[in-house]
Amino acid sequence: MNPHDARPAELVSDASPVPDVSLVPDASAVPGASAVPGASAVRGASAVRGGPEWRQLSFRASGLTIELEITGSGEYRRLMGQLIPRQSAVVDIRHGQGVITVEADSLGRFIADAVPPGQISLRCRLGTDTDQSPVVTGWITL
Repeated sequence: MNPHDARPAELVSDASPVPDVSLVPDASAVPGASAVPGASAVRGASAVRGGPEWRQLSFRASGLTIELEITGSGEYRRLMGQLIPRQSAVVDIRHGQGVITVEADSLGRFIADAVPPGQISLRCRLGTDTDQSPVVTGWITL
């Protein structure tokens, strides 16, 4: 594996599946979204906790868990997340209209406001080690 290739993260089930959440195999299935160089397709089933205005998701990759809470309805959503184990990172929230980039603090916490509804995927560039592959989640529907 090329050291700059992205490591895929799987969405893990901690509750019953919610019908309006789905994974899209790659960015080509999302209008206006571009693929991430070196990204791999994510395998696994989708499941969340919550309802239409609040959902909680967990993604797992080798040695990393991404906890994500999605709130709001209407024109925009708010994403609050945490990386476990706790560590700083740059988190790109990719969506059909572009990318929102936020920083996770030393406790692994990050927040993004005004995320448009639709398909999103997270790309986490961990710490300051530029040789470490980013972790990329599958596409989910907000």
